[in-house]
Amino acid sequence: MSKKLGVVVVVLGLFLLPASCPGAPEVRTARSQNANAAAHIAGFLLRLQDSNGAISDEPGSPVVNEDSNMEYALTGLAAAYRHNRDPRYLRGLDRGIRWLAAREEMTDQRWRGSWFYTFSAKPPYQPVPTSPGPGVVDVRGVDTTSALFVYLLYLRSELSGSVAVSHRYEKNARAALGFILKRNRSRGGLFYSSWQQRTSGGSWQLWRFRYAADQGDVYLGLRAGWLLYRDRQYLRAANRLRERTGAALFAPSLGRYAVGIDVDRSQERDLEGFDGVFPQGYLGWIWGNTTANKGALAWLAARVQPSGALHCYSGDPNYSLSAAIFAMASGSLRARSAASSLNWIVRHTYSRKDVSVRDSLTLGSEKYANVAGFSLIALLGFPALPGDS
Repeated sequence: MSKKLGVVVVVLGLFLLPASCPGAPEVRTARSQNANAAAHIAGFLLRLQDSNGAISDEPGSPVVNEDSNMEYALTGLAAAYRHNRDPRYLRGLDRGIRWLAAREEMTDQRWRGSWFYTFSAKPPYQPVPTSPGPGVVDVRGVDTTSALFVYLLYLRSELSGSVAVSHRYEKNARAALGFILKRNRSRGGLFYSSWQQRTSGGSWQLWRFRYAADQGDVYLGLRAGWLLYRDRQYLRAANRLRERTGAALFAPSLGRYAVGIDVDRSQERDLEGFDGVFPQGYLGWIWGNTTANKGALAWLAARVQPSGALHCYSGDPNYSLSAAIFAMASGSLRARSAASSLNWIVRHTYSRKDVSVRDSLTLGSEKYANVAGFSLIALLGFPALPGDS
């Protein structure tokens, strides 16, 4: 599943509770009980990773890092390392960073600091032309991919206590942030999604859609760039982005974030499957207790079923990622227990046979690397910016 692809009334004073509230021990208990499953899920990601560091999008997949899947998987390994300091997870993170750096365009000045949308899962890992929709034959220069590379460098530095890797790849990091600041940023401070090729061999055109979730990814990269390299242009851009996202993308009449903003500045408000669900919890995990995030979390909470699964729209197959992002945001906003959703993942979509996490409750659904990564973040209570103050 791609990470992207009315109004519910809740008394927030009752929903949002301090960390010492009765719900908090329930979350701690759920995480303790599910720690063994989390360790197995981390092992699943390591088995997906080849000796050069590439993490396939799912078992047997011919491609790597479509829609930034591998970068989310590596964030999951960072969460696992923070939890138990197993050096295997840090080595996996290092291999992944090295692989991503080798795929970054650093010679062509037009594309310096960017990646293609998808790569082959087999050496020499050539870009694989991939269409995300009608009329498009390939994509590159995705805002999220460049930003998350820098975020991974920050996680590696913060969790290991060593700046060696972030210094080694400083040119790559600055190129990555430089690309999206120069090529993908709108005048209002939000970031356009990507560059698209509409005919084989044709020119590349900026796709001026501003995904809500992407703004969180870019913020993580910019904030990471500031924390690593103390460049104030990154701090200014990050602060502006955080300020603008809630104002531009939260839809008060719906009580949730829009999917994004189109070229005509209209908000895309239809959920369109999971695309509109993801930012409701993801941005809360990143930015915590804001008015928009409290509203979006309330929107998610109203859709939690007695089993702990989330049913967010007609035909919703009950995605693992919906439960994960609900738990992630609940932790960041210090909200009432999401223990039932954590337990639901382990009891219903986690497979003890191959220690993976299915995409949804549907038997036979895919076992994506990014879903495993987000499940680890949720199960282990991993903060978006550990150590940031």
